[in-house]
Amino acid sequence: MVATNFLSVLYLVAYASALPKIPLSKRKDILAESKRNGVLQNIEAFKMQIAKTKSKIAAGLVAVEKNTGRVHPAVSGFRGTFTPTDNNPAPEKITSLTGRAIVPEPLTDSEEDLWFGTITVGSPPQTFTVDFDTGSSDTFLPAVGCDSTCDGHTLFNTAKSSTAVNTTDPFFLQFGAGNATGFVFSDTVKVAGVTATGQAVGASNHYSVEFEAANFPPDGLVGMAFPALSVFGANPLFTTLVNQGQVPSAFGVKLADSGSELRLGGVNTALFTGAFRNVSLIEEDFYALNLQALDVSSRTVATANGVTAIVDTGTTLLIGDPQGVEILYSAIPGAKDASAILGPGFFTVPCNRIPTVGVTLGNQIFNVAPAIFNLGVLQGNDCVGGVVSSDGIPFWVLGDIFLRNFYTVFDQGKARVGFATLR
Repeated sequence: MVATNFLSVLYLVAYASALPKIPLSKRKDILAESKRNGVLQNIEAFKMQIAKTKSKIAAGLVAVEKNTGRVHPAVSGFRGTFTPTDNNPAPEKITSLTGRAIVPEPLTDSEEDLWFGTITVGSPPQTFTVDFDTGSSDTFLPAVGCDSTCDGHTLFNTAKSSTAVNTTDPFFLQFGAGNATGFVFSDTVKVAGVTATGQAVGASNHYSVEFEAANFPPDGLVGMAFPALSVFGANPLFTTLVNQGQVPSAFGVKLADSGSELRLGGVNTALFTGAFRNVSLIEEDFYALNLQALDVSSRTVATANGVTAIVDTGTTLLIGDPQGVEILYSAIPGAKDASAILGPGFFTVPCNRIPTVGVTLGNQIFNVAPAIFNLGVLQGNDCVGGVVSSDGIPFWVLGDIFLRNFYTVFDQGKARVGFATLR
């Protein structure tokens, strides 16, 4: 295993100094904003994230069937099951937190967790900011002719690009309450000095409120998952770059309060230490992994059977199913069900005893640091936990709450995701 990991690192970093690097910026940090002065400020932003993730995954499942001719196993809604271990004997039912419902603070700026960088599209090139999302596979931008919903964004002028070709295929992309509609073009896309030709790009003629400039600071989005997940039925940008020999078939990501980066074709060795702990994919649509267990303070509290987790840079929270999430919190002394105050799926833990929680993947425990797990004080000594449950999502979703703890490599060529220790 050590030798394998060492060779993996050599493979990924052999040309690291020459690999395309995209600094990722953040306009608004939902996790930081959620606990201004340590106190929870706005739960509605988290609820919006859950709704957005539900719709995005649902659209992806439909796309998989259309693109591959097979029904994705998750369409049946089967999540798998969890069994408490001897380390977590059947606990008493978690008590409910009571008190005044939290009043969201009115906000005018975006509350989305968005890590965005720059691409150019067309000939001559037109420059856009985009959100890079490993939970989807399509690229879309607001286009000239879009209605007032695109005001404030840079608009893609297809008529001024000599390489733009209208496929005449309409598209509808759903992300929670948000959607983008328009027509699919093919064009030249450049990112960090490398070029994809004939790339599918959605030219949007309408953005819903979630994608309007006040709520969505980038102009558009670049999906970084597999072709099977494409609503357009086309290769994602990264796949095109690999197929055209522009980059090797892996990319590295650091998501943090500062120094965030996307490295196409490999990893940035300056941003992590040690070897990657690699976990094989069980599906090549989403970045889907077999979740084996739930852990609290480095002890296994529940084993999993048939549970899938996806790694998603486009989701803020760590989202699970109600059964597994309740078992997790039942193993944390003093945890309380906060659904009466915050809504279904939310729990609190004592602020003075915030544990290290984690998941087991590939026979290895991956922990979430207490400071990242804590979303902020709700009331008294009760802090809101960053693991939440949802009935409408057939996977566990390892979002930013998870990814901020690691440097992550998405290795499509070897069908795996690897995690290393951040410097």
